[in-house]
Amino acid sequence: MTDRLDALLAQPLEDVADNGFSARVMAQVVSRSRRNAAVTWIVLVLAALPLLWLLPVPALSETAARLAPALAGAAPLALACGLLLLTLSFENLMRQR
Repeated sequence: MTDRLDALLAQPLEDVADNGFSARVMAQVVSRSRRNAAVTWIVLVLAALPLLWLLPVPALSETAARLAPALAGAAPLALACGLLLLTLSFENLMRQR
């Protein structure tokens, strides 16, 4: 029984004519994916605009100017940035495989 089943399963199946159905479905998947990505970005931008309007930019720039020299020589910050860079590089390498 299993030999007969194995023989049947080993035979290639005939091609099924789908009259472009697969291509249409894949086009819809890509279109929907792009639309979802666009909606996500639009929502993020619309949510960020009021926050940017309320953000105290002069106070932030003064604080950044004061902290920049101290952060430039910080070993833990350099280590964290290096590890983040390595992580992103590894993720990009895995995504390409």
